[in-house]
Amino acid sequence: MTSVRMTGLHKAYGTTTVLDVPELVLHGGQIVALVGENGAGKSTLTGILSGIVRPDRGTVEVGPSTLRPGDPVHAQQLGVSLVAQEFPLFGQLSVAENLLLGRPPAGLFVDRSAQRRQARALLDRLGAAIGTDRMVETLTVPQQQLIEIAKALGREPRVLVLDEPTSALGPVESAAVLTAARELAAAGAVVVFIGHRLDEVREIAERVVVLRNGRLVADLTAAEATEQRLVRAMVGAELSDLVGEPATAATDRDAFTAAGLTAPGIGPVDLTLRAGEILGVAGLMGSGRSRLLHTVMGAIPRTGGTMTLGDRSYDPGSPADAAAAGVGLVPEDRKHQALLLDDSVRWNVSLAVLPTLSHRRYFLSPGRERTFAAGAAAAAGVKCESIEQPVRGLSGGNQQKIVFGRWFAARPRLLLLDEPTRGVDVGAKAGIYQLIEQAAADGMAVLVASSELEELMQLTHRIAVMSRGRLVRTFDRDQFSKEAVMTAATTGAPR
Repeated sequence: MTSVRMTGLHKAYGTTTVLDVPELVLHGGQIVALVGENGAGKSTLTGILSGIVRPDRGTVEVGPSTLRPGDPVHAQQLGVSLVAQEFPLFGQLSVAENLLLGRPPAGLFVDRSAQRRQARALLDRLGAAIGTDRMVETLTVPQQQLIEIAKALGREPRVLVLDEPTSALGPVESAAVLTAARELAAAGAVVVFIGHRLDEVREIAERVVVLRNGRLVADLTAAEATEQRLVRAMVGAELSDLVGEPATAATDRDAFTAAGLTAPGIGPVDLTLRAGEILGVAGLMGSGRSRLLHTVMGAIPRTGGTMTLGDRSYDPGSPADAAAAGVGLVPEDRKHQALLLDDSVRWNVSLAVLPTLSHRRYFLSPGRERTFAAGAAAAAGVKCESIEQPVRGLSGGNQQKIVFGRWFAARPRLLLLDEPTRGVDVGAKAGIYQLIEQAAADGMAVLVASSELEELMQLTHRIAVMSRGRLVRTFDRDQFSKEAVMTAATTGAPR
C-alpha cells in the first residue's frame, strides 16, 4: 500500500505564515478528511502534496520516493492526482478529449471510436450520463465537476486528493463519487478528502485532520469526529453559536408568481413567492433548479406561461432587464458568472448600482463610489485589507459575500440564489445564512436553489422540489424531512 509522509512543512507569504505542519503521515487503504475554514491551510497543504506549491522548507515522501518541491509533473509521475475546485478543463475540446488528455494514441492516428469507448467507461464509473462528443464549454458546473473527477480516477492514482468534489453535485451524484473514492482506497491508495459538508465528511472518512490558521489542531478517528467537536476545532465555537434560529414567518403579500412557466429544459412551473419569504428549490442534478433561476433572471428565454413581479407583469428579455425590474441573481459559478477576479472589491461591489453613483448618469463619482463600496462590503461582512484589493486574492467565503453585498446594495425585490454556500467553510456559511435571513427580514423575496438538503431545511420557509424540469411538490416547514424531499426528487411524485 502507498503511504505519504509530510515532514516539517512550512509556507509563508511575506510575513504571514499560511502553513506550519511538523509531521503528517497518511496511510494507504484509508480515506482521510482534511477540514478547516477557508484560509486554514488546506489548499496550501494539498498544493504542496501535488507539486503545485513550493514549500519554504520540509519534505514530502510518496512511498519510497521524495517529491521534488514545486514539481507537479514529478508528483503525477509518483501517482499523485488532484481534483481541484477550479476545473483545468479545455472548453473548446470535447468531453472525450478532455478525459484522455495527455494519453498518447495507441498508433500513429487517433482512433476516435476507441477514444469515445474509453471516455464512456470513465463516465460510467460515476454514473454520469454526459455525451462524450459534447464541448466542455456547453456543460454545467456539476457536469464539469464529474468530468474532472472521472479524469483523475482514470489515471488510477496512488494518491488522490479530492478538493470539495461534491460541492456542486446532488445526492445521487455525490454518492457515486464517494463510492468511487472508497473503491480506490480499498485498492490501497491514499485518498485525501477536503469537504465543508460535515455530515459527508463523517460518512466517508476513517480519520479527520483539522487545520486552523495553518496548523494541525486535531487528528481524530471517525468515532471521535462529532460535528460539534469538528466545528469547535475548526473555528473555536459551537455550531449553535454559528447557525441562527429557523427562518421567521413571511408576509401574505405575493412578491413573485409564475404560472405555466416554460423554458428550454423546464416547465410547466407554477410558483408563488411571498415578500419576506425564503423559498428553497431542491432536486437532483439536471432537475432544472438552475435553469429555473436563470429563466426568472432573463438569462434563459421564456417559451411559455407568465410571470408577475409584485402587481405587474414581468417578462425580462435579458439579465439587465431583470436587474432593472428589481431582480438579482447570485449564480452557482461566482468566479465565471459574477466576479471580475482581477478587479478590486470596490468595483465588484459597485457594479449593480453604478448609475446611482454617477453624476447625471454619465460621469462616475469616485468619492461616492469608494464611500458606497466600503459601506456595502462592511455590511456584507467582507474581510479584506482594502476595498482596492483584487478579488482573486480573497477566500471563497469573502468572494461570495461580495456578490451578496452587490445585490443587497441594489435592494432587489426578488433575490435568486443558486448554491449560495458552495465551497465556503462553516463560519462563512453561517455568515451567509445571516445575510439571507436579513434580506428576508427587510422584505425581500428569496428563492434559493441548493443541493444541500440540510441547508434548505435550516434556512427556508418552504421547499419546492423539482424533477425532470417540473415542480412536483412543495413542502411547508412542518413537513420537512430528508426522506420526503428525496422521494419527491427521485420519483417525481406529484404534489
